[in-house]
Amino acid sequence: MSGRVAIAFAVAAFAFEVASVSMYSAAAGFGLTVEPSKLLASGSGGASLIHWGSLIDMLGYLSLAPIVLYLRARYPASYVDLFAAAGLAVVVIGSIGAASMAAAAPPLINDYVSASAAQKQALLPAFATLYRAVVLGLWQTLEAFPLTVWLLGTAYAARREGPRAVFWILLVLGAVIGATATYRLTTGS
Repeated sequence: MSGRVAIAFAVAAFAFEVASVSMYSAAAGFGLTVEPSKLLASGSGGASLIHWGSLIDMLGYLSLAPIVLYLRARYPASYVDLFAAAGLAVVVIGSIGAASMAAAAPPLINDYVSASAAQKQALLPAFATLYRAVVLGLWQTLEAFPLTVWLLGTAYAARREGPRAVFWILLVLGAVIGATATYRLTTGS
């Protein structure tokens, strides 16, 4: 695969992520924090935004796979297979989370619209569990560690041969994501 194709996949992954985050944000009312109860009460419009946002998010994750494989081939170094495996783990973990949200969240949101008060009380913990399992468990915790390994490892591999900008981008992203994940795990937030 050429560098241009890898760049095209990187642009696609970025565009998919921007689109999916925008859809999730719209469903949550554009707040800085997202409460599962607010998403659950977002109605059929919110359900549609979550459904399509999740599918687009899945495409974003899948678009990372060719980039992982390109960087593995482009910057061979010790442990490059480990770094690539970590990158592919990000693709799998993120895609599973996105597919889970696309399949499970919209029906719960749609059921909530017409539910009785007692049914709404039962739907809230189910939706909150789904949200926390996917968003906090898969995306913000489990995915963060292989993502850190992939980014920092690929930065290490690219440090001698690659453009300095690639090295610094990968290094800074890896350090920030790793620090954020460690903070979340140690503080419970």
